[in-house]
Amino acid sequence: MIITIIQQIVLGVSLAAPVGPINVEMLKRGIEQGFWHAWMVGIGGMTADIIYMLLIYFGLSSFFMHTYVQVFMYSIGFFLLLQLGLSSLKQGISQKEMKYIKKEMGGIRESFFSGFSIALSNPLNLIFWFGVYGSTLSSLLTKVDRTEAVVYSFCIILGIILWNLNIAFSVHFGRTLLTQRSLNYITAGAGLVLIGYSIHFACKALQLFI
Repeated sequence: MIITIIQQIVLGVSLAAPVGPINVEMLKRGIEQGFWHAWMVGIGGMTADIIYMLLIYFGLSSFFMHTYVQVFMYSIGFFLLLQLGLSSLKQGISQKEMKYIKKEMGGIRESFFSGFSIALSNPLNLIFWFGVYGSTLSSLLTKVDRTEAVVYSFCIILGIILWNLNIAFSVHFGRTLLTQRSLNYITAGAGLVLIGYSIHFACKALQLFI
């Protein structure tokens, strides 16, 4: 049992660790507004992850496998990430001094919904949850009962939590070691990465549509 729990936690870390839109948004918010804003982006993303996990658990995964649903998700992801990317790029190249100003980006609540929206509209999350997690759940249900499967499933969320805490703390404390110019470069770079992801999503949506 302990080995299975560790495996699921590692799976959660593996999901959260690759550089993706959520990580980039956490980095940007952490630089601009500190630990709690970065952490709330992660909480928002995890909330969307839990929703996907519950949908799979209750057998609704087939709906999200339809092509038109995936096209819609890619399209929403494109517009959302493009908006966030352009905003970040503009702020990075403006050379303004970055301070912890909560009102500037709408406060804690907006940070949460930013993470939630990115994760919910990110088709890469669909691939993981309905592909990797779906097959993992099927395998677990052949060995354990449904209650144990739920416990193991939330161990994946625990892995995501641990990684997001790592990012939030690292950005919060590492920020004080960076110069103002470095912070601007990082913010602009984060914007370019988000724009890159938005273009990738647009291409995927176009391929599926065609």
